[in-house]
Amino acid sequence: MKDHAGPVVPVRRRGAYRQSALVLGTAQLGGAYGIANRTGVPDDDATARMLATARDLGVTHLDTARAYGESERRIGAALGDLDLAVITKIAPGGAVPESVEASRAALRVAGPLTILLHRAADAPAGWDDLRRCLETGEADRVGVSVQSPDELRQVLTLPDLGYVQLPCNILDRRWLAGDLAAALAERPELVVTVRSAYLQGLLAAGSGVRWPHCSDDRRDAVVSLLDRLATGLGREDRADLCLAYLLSLPWVTSLVVGAETEEQLRRNADLIARKPLTGDERDQVLRELPEMPVDLLDPSRWSA
Repeated sequence: MKDHAGPVVPVRRRGAYRQSALVLGTAQLGGAYGIANRTGVPDDDATARMLATARDLGVTHLDTARAYGESERRIGAALGDLDLAVITKIAPGGAVPESVEASRAALRVAGPLTILLHRAADAPAGWDDLRRCLETGEADRVGVSVQSPDELRQVLTLPDLGYVQLPCNILDRRWLAGDLAAALAERPELVVTVRSAYLQGLLAAGSGVRWPHCSDDRRDAVVSLLDRLATGLGREDRADLCLAYLLSLPWVTSLVVGAETEEQLRRNADLIARKPLTGDERDQVLRELPEMPVDLLDPSRWSA
């Protein structure tokens, strides 16, 4: 893997808010995350090296949560004076003030955080408390991590909503509904980050792992089609195609992608620094790829 003399990850702006197109996901720092994870949890030294590498590659933000095990504590131990901002999420079902206080203590961050509700279901009880974090300066933006298009529709009405995180990938067409596209187009200041770009590693692993709620024959056919599209569109491989597709969506600000190793991080940074698909190329992908069942697209249904 080649070294880089300077940052490679582009930075995108939403009003005064700047965020790199790659946000380093850190669920992997708190536990073995992802159905295709074969590496396990990085140790503390590896975590410190990974954060420093992320900074050197131009990453501006880390994404974590109270629910991610030891992730916040390990980030706090490694962050030091690295110029990396932190996005964290309130403990599901927890009280906002107590969760924010616990996050600050673990992260050892004095300045403002970007703070999200981890569940849209917590918005009715927690949103006013979260908005107060803007008034106190504890947060620079507040938002919600949503799981479904219906949840996105609901939270877009929240006052002072500045940030949304949602799961999307090249097979998932649920987020392309016309009403959502129109609503997001009217909110150019809204930061929209996408997680699960590789569907928890399934799309990168391809035929090497079992796909929940999907036969092996259908999985292999989709993987073959993705590989053919990647070659035809001049992309390096299937992973390149997956990221280039998401970054071509006009409402996407950034992608949250985790890594277990520095090599994976550098690879993701290289791919995200490349040009996204054009509109015509994105349309071709949508024409050729089949629609897939929601039971596959939504990891919360995998154990069903």
